[in-house]
Amino acid sequence: MPTNNYISVIEKTTRVLEAFDGSQRLSLREVAKSSHLVKSNVFRILFTLQRLGYVEKTKKGHYELTGRLRLISGDPQVWALILEHSKPIATALVRCFQETVNIGVLDGPEVSYLHIEESPHALRFAALAGMRGFIHSTALGKCLVSRLPRNEIEKIFKRRPLRAMTDRTIRDKPNFYRELEGVIARGYAIDNEEDSRGVRCIAAPVMSTAGRVLAALSISAPITRLPASKDRAVSKELINACDKIATSIDSSQGRTFPSIKGGYG
Repeated sequence: MPTNNYISVIEKTTRVLEAFDGSQRLSLREVAKSSHLVKSNVFRILFTLQRLGYVEKTKKGHYELTGRLRLISGDPQVWALILEHSKPIATALVRCFQETVNIGVLDGPEVSYLHIEESPHALRFAALAGMRGFIHSTALGKCLVSRLPRNEIEKIFKRRPLRAMTDRTIRDKPNFYRELEGVIARGYAIDNEEDSRGVRCIAAPVMSTAGRVLAALSISAPITRLPASKDRAVSKELINACDKIATSIDSSQGRTFPSIKGGYG
């Protein structure tokens, strides 16, 4: 590979980040020593990372990584934390509605299904844990990107263009952005046979204390069992469930992930 493609400042930034390996908080001098860089360069890199939300500076002048790095990289530990607090509530929702409940996160340009609690009905439509879905055709996806900046969503569309899954799928960006405005206004998203014919889905987001979406929960069922007339009742319970999960995660941060409040965009 040609040497002119090599960006030395990225190497230096990586060395600064790697200095925190196994350490909670480091001083400027400690980061410089571990990264083998001069303090002036380390200070500028840390200052930039702090402005971008990847590093926090304590009152005593030490530096620590935020949860943003873990979340944007899809750290399994963070996903495990979300699952720990979501699964009992998902189980309760299945008991309440007798329909399938899905737990999803944004993984790159797609929805990743972390966990599925299946409906006890013989006729049910359920994904499998680990499966992936589109952001524009699923209720989970709409929730997960509803708070993202427009330019971040555009990056996703460059990698995963709006593909027609059914004749009801939203296929143009203006309509999709209007749909997201509705998601924010209502507090929940709807997949009205947009991903699979005959299936409706309602989802709500799990929000961090910083107002970012950590995950989303959805209830999916055949349209005959989940008509629009049930949207208000189902969405109310979903929103309450997501609020409980967010509160539970927030109260556990001190022992597990003290910086998860950073969330991801």
